[in-house]
Amino acid sequence: MNNSSLLRTMDRNENGEFSLRYEEPKVTRSVRLTDVAWQKLKDIGDSKNISRTDVIERFCREEENKQEIILKALNQFITDKKESYGENPSQKGEFKFTRAWDCLLEFQDLIQNAPWELLGEQED
Repeated sequence: MNNSSLLRTMDRNENGEFSLRYEEPKVTRSVRLTDVAWQKLKDIGDSKNISRTDVIERFCREEENKQEIILKALNQFITDKKESYGENPSQKGEFKFTRAWDCLLEFQDLIQNAPWELLGEQED
């Protein structure tokens, strides 16, 4: 989808201006991006029929990013398991895989503190 077809399909008000999608108007800003980042914003915007600025706006307005969602789910899982097995489940004989439990806690720590290590990447 090229820019002209994208602009034609986006919501406009009666004056032909883009409709406000947020409670406040956007202000022109200057941002320096690589060509790769600019193209990625375009690709995401095209797939959702929104502008590059709306891609950025939506990302910034999200209550939780993907890392926070995963960490929240993992924390809830651990809490649920602790409640169902008690504080020391291995003594009760109900949780046999203590190494698996240790790995889960290690995984939680990695997501919280160094998620890039899971992917073999460097911190940005």
